[in-house]
Amino acid sequence: MSRSRTWIADLVLGIRLAIGDRNTPWGRLALMTVGIGIGVLVLLASAALPNWLDARDQRIAARDMAHATAEQSQVPAAVLGLDGRTAFGREAVEGLLVEPRRPDAPLPAGLDHYPAAGELIVSPALADLLARPGTELLRDRLPGTVTGTIGDDGLLSPAELYYYAGATGLTEWNADYRVDDHFGETYDDKFNSTPETLMLWSIGACALLLPVIVFVISTTRLAEAARQRRLAALRLVGASAWQVRRIASGETLVGATTGVLAGWVLFAVCHWTVDRLEVAGFSAFVDDFTPVWWLAALITAGVPLTTVLIALAALRGAVGDPLGAVRQAMPRRRRLWPRLVPLVLGMVGVTVPWTEIGSSDLRISIPVFAVALVLLSVPLLLPWIVENVARHWHAGPLAWQLALRRLHLTSGTAARSVSAIAVVVTGVIALQTMVAALEQQYQRLSTRTSTSEVNVYGQEDLTGREGLSATRDEIAALPGVRSVTAQHTVSLRSGERSAASVAIADCATISRIIEVGECRDGDAFSPARTEDSPLEEGQRPLREGERWEIDRSGSNATGPGTIAWVVPPVLPAGPRTPEALNAPNLVLTPAAAAGIPMETRRVSLTVMRDEHAPPQLLDQIRTAAWHHLPNPDIYESYTEGTDPRIALNLVKYGLLAGALVVFSLIGCSLLVTAVEQIHERARPMAVLGAVGAKRSTLVWSAFLQNAVPMLLALVVAVPVGYVLGGVLMAAGFTLLPAVDLLGMAAVLAFAAVSVLVVTALTAPALSKAMSSEGLHSE
Repeated sequence: MSRSRTWIADLVLGIRLAIGDRNTPWGRLALMTVGIGIGVLVLLASAALPNWLDARDQRIAARDMAHATAEQSQVPAAVLGLDGRTAFGREAVEGLLVEPRRPDAPLPAGLDHYPAAGELIVSPALADLLARPGTELLRDRLPGTVTGTIGDDGLLSPAELYYYAGATGLTEWNADYRVDDHFGETYDDKFNSTPETLMLWSIGACALLLPVIVFVISTTRLAEAARQRRLAALRLVGASAWQVRRIASGETLVGATTGVLAGWVLFAVCHWTVDRLEVAGFSAFVDDFTPVWWLAALITAGVPLTTVLIALAALRGAVGDPLGAVRQAMPRRRRLWPRLVPLVLGMVGVTVPWTEIGSSDLRISIPVFAVALVLLSVPLLLPWIVENVARHWHAGPLAWQLALRRLHLTSGTAARSVSAIAVVVTGVIALQTMVAALEQQYQRLSTRTSTSEVNVYGQEDLTGREGLSATRDEIAALPGVRSVTAQHTVSLRSGERSAASVAIADCATISRIIEVGECRDGDAFSPARTEDSPLEEGQRPLREGERWEIDRSGSNATGPGTIAWVVPPVLPAGPRTPEALNAPNLVLTPAAAAGIPMETRRVSLTVMRDEHAPPQLLDQIRTAAWHHLPNPDIYESYTEGTDPRIALNLVKYGLLAGALVVFSLIGCSLLVTAVEQIHERARPMAVLGAVGAKRSTLVWSAFLQNAVPMLLALVVAVPVGYVLGGVLMAAGFTLLPAVDLLGMAAVLAFAAVSVLVVTALTAPALSKAMSSEGLHSE
């Protein structure tokens, strides 16, 4: 027989051992298929993330407009736009006021025509929101009536709140955005995120994907002891070492292949049956989740290959000492130092101050690789720890002795059954430590800034009327408003580098923002500079009679040319007070600022709310500002709804949800491992039952066989995770670690519940094993 035919025959024999016998363990094969299939599904979904990010970039580019600048004013624009973003409650509403400048103007994705003045084309999610009762303040703010909806190709996600509004009278000087030839002309697809958020997501993906890989590996080693005895028997009857390895490869490939097929089927079913994904505030179009082809090929071929290599690595005992495997001899003692190498290397890697690394790729890859080493070191250490605990702590009640004796014999199997849980706990606690430290930092920032403060910024419109006074009066009349500080700001330039800032306010406001004596309309004040308000680089004091040019950038001034302004007589004043919005070089009363055109002024208001202000006050402030100012920006101080905390909460609760899913998968593996161990020990347990052993003793023994490895896994995972998170925060953000007791308790509760559930579900199999039927010879 040729070599190739011999190899094929050996592989076929392995396949027959897996599925070709009347005693085939179909339940074990089914669990292996489901376990590997779910693992492959998660890996395929992860492989689709790069394509999802690319699709998101393409969606952004398909509607992205370039920023309008003075340098572009000589080129005729095809489309002009104004920023129309606003918010309702805690929901951000994005939008554009657009005006096409020629009949063949390009259209943004999702539109088949431009809205006319007074018309709105909105996303389906925004249309649903506007149709709800209680959204009158938002409807009053949007400039028009809804006449259509934006197509899916023009949205970033199904739940996005977005609109286009028709506009008239836009010029290349007052527009915020422009399109010359097509949308996305200047779009830069670089990923934009804060370092802490990007690091949290990267480490979170590592912490949740590594357990899936560990779970797939442990799934392939179900009933390993029985498999090794079977293959050792083949070795004893004359099979060569390589024949045994090929037979084992064929046997392992069955479950791995069916698992990969099941994973692809699950992924395809998700694509066919679901068109959009919405989970915990996150939404996406499922069509954008297409795996990267080479990652999909790597997963499809790599999972079976990995399972075969793992199975071959586990055959060392059956090939080298087949008689010992058949007789279930005591395993060789494990050495500690090789298992400490990944932990030491990983801890050295996470101490690198990654925020100081110049390359953005290295800034993420180095700590993530180091975290992966630390997480993988946990399942490497567990077998050694379980073995040594079982060897030295064997004294105690009968149930304890039975459990520890069994753990001594099968320490590797016991450790593998909880290794994925240990990896999850380590990664989640590390991230919880980082999130808790960042939350404490934001809490400290929030205590320094009044949570009752709302800032309103905008520009005066082109008609020359003053919107500041009307906005201030309407907001001040709202119930729940304690005070309003309002002023105009103007930027001045003289030459290439000299710059100055000017504030314009009435005497009542000036007396609150700087220390002045008598104030009359027509006065101009130069605030004294202190260490808290020094002159910025490029600035110098303003002197009476100096000629300055008004900086037109960021204003509604139209047309080319410059606007000159001469500094009036200036009076000395004291330093600014804590109520000052900024540190201006000059403070003018309205009469002293008569030479500064209204359309060049920017509006700044600070609104202080009462402690018991109504919850709708923020939206009332937004609506009042929109009544009198074109496209104002409204910002609230640090509260529970600000973006950093939303991102942190998403990471925190996403981790708990992901950990719960992984715990559920690993609990199934733990259950099958426990049932397999009961079946393997059916005869010894039947003997114990025949000689009078209590059922409660064996139940407690089974519980301890699950609980001891789990407890040891947590004893290793909790401190390693805490130290890992603390070192990452100290190296990256120079922050002290913090403990999230509630999150840690939830993770530990998951682990405890899994042990209790597995023990309860194995009780029927345990009772059956204790019956006298187990004593009968086959």
